[in-house]
Amino acid sequence: MVWVLLSYLIGSVLFGVLLGYLLKGYDIRREDLPGGSGSFRRLGPFWGVVVALLDAAKGALVAYLALPRPELLPYMAAAVVAGHCWPVFFGFKGGGGIAPAIGFFLVYAPQKTLLAVLFALLVAAVYYLVYWKKTRRGIYPIPFAAIFAVPLLLYLLREDPVGLRAVLYVGLVMALRAAEMLTRGR
Repeated sequence: MVWVLLSYLIGSVLFGVLLGYLLKGYDIRREDLPGGSGSFRRLGPFWGVVVALLDAAKGALVAYLALPRPELLPYMAAAVVAGHCWPVFFGFKGGGGIAPAIGFFLVYAPQKTLLAVLFALLVAAVYYLVYWKKTRRGIYPIPFAAIFAVPLLLYLLREDPVGLRAVLYVGLVMALRAAEMLTRGR
């Protein structure tokens, strides 16, 4: 249980909030989500990429900690994403969990995750060009693409019970956060 709690605490470090205070002197969550996309919009492209990479790195760190503990791996995966979504250090108001999930699964199953990420980027690009660019309504392109990437990763890990459970748990956490954001706003 200590490893799951540690995973949650690692996930609770929101680099977008920290950099927002450092660079702009305010909490970017007043205007946007604190992940890579929100940081991209509020802090600029460079800092958005930095935040996304740092958020992915915390997921990767937890994956390295989880690998020797396969019985805890699905719970640790879900915990790092839950920490990002509902961070104890920042009033339980966080991001959507996409970058830490990607970081975790890039360590756990790199080739399959890379395939799912590339597919998601293709979906995001098509959605952006066909719908989002014209209307600016609905779900942002990256979260929209995650709706398709998670089932693909489930399929790709179908013969790996531990990985399958990890994707299921992470997908559930991300779905709960998405439902919360859609019904209450950020």
